[in-house]
Amino acid sequence: MRKRTVAFLMLTAVISAVPAFAGSVSAPLNVSVQVIARTILTVDSQPVSIEITDADVARGYIDLPGAIAFRIRSNASSGYSLQFQPVAYPFARADVNWDNSLATIGADGSWLTRPYSQGTTIGTMNVRLTLAPGTRSGSYAWPIVFAADSL
Repeated sequence: MRKRTVAFLMLTAVISAVPAFAGSVSAPLNVSVQVIARTILTVDSQPVSIEITDADVARGYIDLPGAIAFRIRSNASSGYSLQFQPVAYPFARADVNWDNSLATIGADGSWLTRPYSQGTTIGTMNVRLTLAPGTRSGSYAWPIVFAADSL
């Protein structure tokens, strides 16, 4: 038994001393990655309702500076757009101003487009709500609904 153990150990030593040779092959490998464009809009604040006074009715509009505060994060290299839903009575239209861009929202809605910007963009929108003829003073629901999407 001892001779077998010694023989086994000798054989193991000889095998481990002989380097193992393997053929090597190389080939080019191309890797591509497609990042799915994603745009996330977070509305930090906006009015829930609008109080229309007799003075507003006489003037025909209401100005709301800084009415909407929001953040947008997008990785879309083509940029993104903000789509505004149409406004309804008692508002004939809404003019939304953001960083020298103006969207006039009427019965057809509207949109603003922005180029790619790394990181999070923080913004506020100034809003002018034009009143429809025959509007009376009172409390009305906030008329502006919007969303963001990658281009």
